[in-house]
Amino acid sequence: MKTLVEVKILGETFTVTSEDDENHVLELANFVNQRMNRYDKKKADTNPPTPLRVAIMAALSIADEYLKGQKHSLEEKEKIERISARLLSRLEQSEQLERGKAANASDTTPARFSSLRASQE
Repeated sequence: MKTLVEVKILGETFTVTSEDDENHVLELANFVNQRMNRYDKKKADTNPPTPLRVAIMAALSIADEYLKGQKHSLEEKEKIERISARLLSRLEQSEQLERGKAANASDTTPARFSSLRASQE
């Protein structure tokens, strides 16, 4: 269900239509506002930035953070997949060894019992 949420960014009020929870939209707006305020205040002393310039710098900063996060997540996923593959391989080797030991034990057991039976008769 779409909801209308009023948010304030750089002193301007915007009405946002969203299917997300109102608190989530407000959190997003607060994040963007903080990022834009960071760039708005950086050059306020020497050369007041235009709202467009502030928005572009904030967008670049957010995009940089997002893409670095995606790259990090992908690297972590690949690392987990490599570790999982090694663990799976080791488990399979361990199972094969256990099956081999069990097969060897069952092969020798009947021979011991049959020799015992033979000697008892």
